[in-house]
Amino acid sequence: MASEAFTAVDESSFDAAVVRRPGLTVVDFWSVTCIPCKQLSRVLEQLVPELPSGVAITTVNADENPGLMDRYGVRGIPTLLFFKDGKVVDTRTGVDRRQVLKKAIEDHA
Repeated sequence: MASEAFTAVDESSFDAAVVRRPGLTVVDFWSVTCIPCKQLSRVLEQLVPELPSGVAITTVNADENPGLMDRYGVRGIPTLLFFKDGKVVDTRTGVDRRQVLKKAIEDHA
């Protein structure tokens, strides 16, 4: 089971890459200076080969895209938003253990 690779999105590409995309898209809001963000990124990278087909993981640099932070009420980072067919179905802030995160993704896929 392979998922689509990480894709970096910004305010101009977000709707096309996430909101209008069918299926599950996990959006990782992060910042360069955020150490937990780096930990979460490593966990997500490890999960990619194990995820169900059709699951996409996208990343949003929170510092460069404050409009997306406001639009979705993201107040802390790292934050993951789970979009299913363009609608937010789950939100997670902080770093989850690998197996917990894998199960959450599989549950929404």
